[in-house]
Amino acid sequence: MFKIAYTLKSLAVLTAILAVAVARPAAAADTLVVSLGQVLDHAREKSPRVLAARSGARAAEGMELASLAGFLPQLTLSEQFSRGNDPVYAFGTRLRQGRFTQADFALSSLNEPSPLGNWATRVVLEQPIFNGGKSLYGRKMASSYAEAARSGSRAVTDRTLFGVKQAYYSVILARENLKVIDAALKAAGSHLHQARQMAATGLATKADELKASVRLAEREQQSIKAGNMVAVAVENLKLAAGWRSDAFLLPGENLHDRKLELELASLIKFARANQPSLAAAHSAARAAQYGARAAWGEVIPHLNGFARYERDGTGAFGNDGNNWMVGVSLDWYPFDGFGSIGKIRSKRAEREKAAYEAALAEHQLEVQVKEAYLNADASGRMVGVARSAVEQARESLRIVENQYTGGLATITDLLDTELAATGSELSLTRALYEYNVALARLSLVTGGYPALE
Repeated sequence: MFKIAYTLKSLAVLTAILAVAVARPAAAADTLVVSLGQVLDHAREKSPRVLAARSGARAAEGMELASLAGFLPQLTLSEQFSRGNDPVYAFGTRLRQGRFTQADFALSSLNEPSPLGNWATRVVLEQPIFNGGKSLYGRKMASSYAEAARSGSRAVTDRTLFGVKQAYYSVILARENLKVIDAALKAAGSHLHQARQMAATGLATKADELKASVRLAEREQQSIKAGNMVAVAVENLKLAAGWRSDAFLLPGENLHDRKLELELASLIKFARANQPSLAAAHSAARAAQYGARAAWGEVIPHLNGFARYERDGTGAFGNDGNNWMVGVSLDWYPFDGFGSIGKIRSKRAEREKAAYEAALAEHQLEVQVKEAYLNADASGRMVGVARSAVEQARESLRIVENQYTGGLATITDLLDTELAATGSELSLTRALYEYNVALARLSLVTGGYPALE
C-alpha cells in the first residue's frame, strides 16, 4: 500500500507560453494549449497504430461471418455453351432440348451425328447436412479468434494511449526543466552583477567575476538545449498521438502529485478480469481448442443435400427443354495419405501450445502488475524526498547569498550552492515525471484500474 497527494492544478498557461516563446519564438506563433484528455481522444481517432489494430479486428470478424458457410446453403447460377459431335453428347443434348425424334435412332445418326450446340442454364443449391462437427467447431474457432482480435485491438489502443501519456508528460518535463534553467540563468546573471559590484569596491577579486561569468555562459547553453528539448518532446507527442498539424502543442496541465491507497491483491484481481492482452491469449487458447475438435471432421463421413434445375436450348437462356434433380450424397475419405491425421496432430499441438502461452501470459501479467506497483510506490516516495531536498537547497542558497554579500562566503561557495539548488529543482521535476509515468504504466498493465484513471 502506498499514498500519494492528489493536487492536480491548472497551469499558468500564459507564463508557460511566454517561457517557450523565449526559447522558440517561431513556435509561439501557433501554440495550441491541450489537455491530456484532448490528446488521448485525438489518438483514439487518428493514430495509425490504433486504426490499423481496429482494421485487423474487423478482418477477423469477416472470417467469423465466413464461417457460417458451413451451415447455410450455397446457390450457384451458371450459363454454359458447348458444341460438338461426340455421339453420347449429341444424343443427350437432343434429349435435354426436347428435340429427339424417331429418325435420331438411325445408326448413322447415332454413330456419326452432326455437330450440335447447346446453351445450358443451371441453378444449383447445395446444403451441408452433417460434416462431423467441422462446421460447428469451425464457427466457434472463428468466433474465438474474432474475440481475440478485438481484445488485441484494445491492447494496442491501451499501449498507444500509454505512449501518448508518456510523451505528454515528457513535454511537461521539458517545459518545467526549461523554467528551472531559465530561473538559474537569471540567478547566474544576478550573481555576475553582484560579483562585479563587489570587485569594483574591492570586496571581491577579478577571479570571482570571471567564475560568475563562466557560470552564466554555462546556463545560457543549458537554456538553449532545454528549449530545444521542449520542441523535440512536442514532436514526439504529435507522433504518438497521430497529430499531423503544424501547431506547437503545449500541455495545459501540471504533473500529478496524488495520494492513493492501492492493494496489490485488488490490482492483480482486476487485471486478470480486464487486461486485454490476457483476454486475447485466453481467446486464442479457446480458438485452438475448437480448431483441434474441428480437425476430426476431416475423417468423419460428410452428408450433403443438393437440388439442381437446368434449362437447355439452341440459344442463350433458351428453354427448349428443362429438367431437375434432387438428392443427397455421403462422402468419406478413410485414407488421404495421412493428410487428415497429420492435421489432427498439428491442431492438437497448437491447442497445447496456446494453453501454455495463456498460462504464461497470466503469470507474466502478475509479475508486470507487481513490478508496476512497486515502481509506483518507490517513485511516489522519491517525490517526497525530492521535495524536501528542494526546500533545504533553497534555504541553503538564501543563507549563502547573504553570507557572500557580507563577505563571509566565497564565490565558489555561492556558485556551488546555486548549482545544488538548481539540481534539486530538476530532480524534483524528474521525480514527478517518473511517478506519473509509473502510474500510467500501472493503469496499462491492470487494464485501466478505476482509481488510476
